[in-house]
Amino acid sequence: MAEGKIPFHQRVADKLIEQLKQGTAPWQKPWEATGSSGLPFNPTTGKRYRGVNVLNLMSEGRADNRWLTYKQAAAQGAQVRKGEKGSLVQYWQFEEERVVRDESGKPVLDAEGRQRKEKVELERPRAFYAVVFNAEQIDGLAPIVTTTHEWNPVERAEAILRASGAKITEEAGDRAYYRPSTDSITLPLRSQFPSADRFYATALHELGHNAATRIMPHGVEMARLAA
Repeated sequence: MAEGKIPFHQRVADKLIEQLKQGTAPWQKPWEATGSSGLPFNPTTGKRYRGVNVLNLMSEGRADNRWLTYKQAAAQGAQVRKGEKGSLVQYWQFEEERVVRDESGKPVLDAEGRQRKEKVELERPRAFYAVVFNAEQIDGLAPIVTTTHEWNPVERAEAILRASGAKITEEAGDRAYYRPSTDSITLPLRSQFPSADRFYATALHELGHNAATRIMPHGVEMARLAA
């Protein structure tokens, strides 16, 4: 089935399932993306995205939580960079405004001679879609205020990391990973973690991948580890 024909909710579910397999789903990250102060929201309307849109936008792994349409960006004097791919959001219309009519079908007028209107609940809600871009994909937007955390290092945990001999780099971002080709570990900045335990849990998790790669070729060592 072509991607465009796959229902929106199914596409989001498939993406999240894949991220769950890789351990990178939004709620599996014990750190906060740089500059993020909460859930995805639209800086033009001031409203936060809701429902499945929250999961869809958070799964993009962006450090900025601002999302807006191409036209909304342009209205602020900003510009979506050429070649950037937007993300789909879905919203529903549950009611619509209709002109009030009398028994003969003529519009009912108010005291000022204008047509009276009323909101009517739709029998079948309508789904609409829009493409939004993250602030990181847009030039000309004001930078978002960065949220940082301060906590004291745990010496015992630091000693474990030092003793491992692993090359560990901390950089602003939204990923924690071990790269076998360079035998190195990359972590988000410490200030992105709300507490020390979350930072060290992430560091030790990646250190486990490092250790597993080192001993993988040696069956004896693997056997000892499993014993």
